[in-house]
Amino acid sequence: MTFAQFLFVAIDKMFDGGQNKKKMLRFKDVKFEIETDVPYTEGEYCKLDTYYVKKDNDEKYPVFFYIHGGGFVAGDKYHRRGLAKWAAAKGFFVVNVNYALGPKELFPLGIQHLVTALNWVGQNAEKYNLDLDNMCVSGDSAGGYYSAMLGCICGNKELQQRFGVQTSLRFRTALLDCGIYDIDEALSHKMPFRLTDRICHDFTGKHVKELETYEWTDVLSPLKLVDENFPTSFITYAEKDMFCKGQGQRLIEKLEGLGVHVESHHSTKFMDNHCYPLNWDKGAAIENIKLSDDFLKRVVAKEV
Repeated sequence: MTFAQFLFVAIDKMFDGGQNKKKMLRFKDVKFEIETDVPYTEGEYCKLDTYYVKKDNDEKYPVFFYIHGGGFVAGDKYHRRGLAKWAAAKGFFVVNVNYALGPKELFPLGIQHLVTALNWVGQNAEKYNLDLDNMCVSGDSAGGYYSAMLGCICGNKELQQRFGVQTSLRFRTALLDCGIYDIDEALSHKMPFRLTDRICHDFTGKHVKELETYEWTDVLSPLKLVDENFPTSFITYAEKDMFCKGQGQRLIEKLEGLGVHVESHHSTKFMDNHCYPLNWDKGAAIENIKLSDDFLKRVVAKEV
């Protein structure tokens, strides 16, 4: 296990109770339909979980496609089961996805896995009565990065060809939590224990100083790829983020300049740090969840 893996595995285990078990108590009277470890293609990582609440009518389910974080090297859909129930309780069909992790699997395999998982949604739309015209992509940290990448790749055939993927599906909306969107800017910040370089190497197979000649450098950052077709977005960021400082602001500025509708919330205190909404009932997370609830309510109703 690499240092970065050890760190992010420890974070998930440390906060699992508060982020999941406590949150799920609120839904003890809700009957969820849950399927776990559904394979969407062959491979160790290629499994997803689905969550939804049965309806008493034939109305189609909007889709909430969730991508967990973990520094590109760790994390698991298991640690987002509370969040998955939160979205399912709002009327979504939730697809909670696992994908390739470094250093065993390198970029861009994670993207290829996630597009395959998205195509699984399309292939099963009739089975689950899904509204493919109302899909929201969401993720935290590295999952926010991948969510933004999917927002760029879907609908862009040139990018799909570059990454060796193909899909006709697109996301109408995005809910992004403290993601990394400008890789160059993020790698310019030095962190203790050479964490920046270690994550970069575990993610790409290259050290920071080697990225200038890396074959994927030009398509490594979502910020370079976003255009006016990017999904309507709600973006969360922490002003004092210890991992992704300044990232959310840069994406918001870019999208606003392109005329993409963006809503946002940010924390200002150090204790409301990276991915603070996952704390649910603490500090700035309280207001963020209220705004996210409102955004997703409008997503379901196709009002945004």
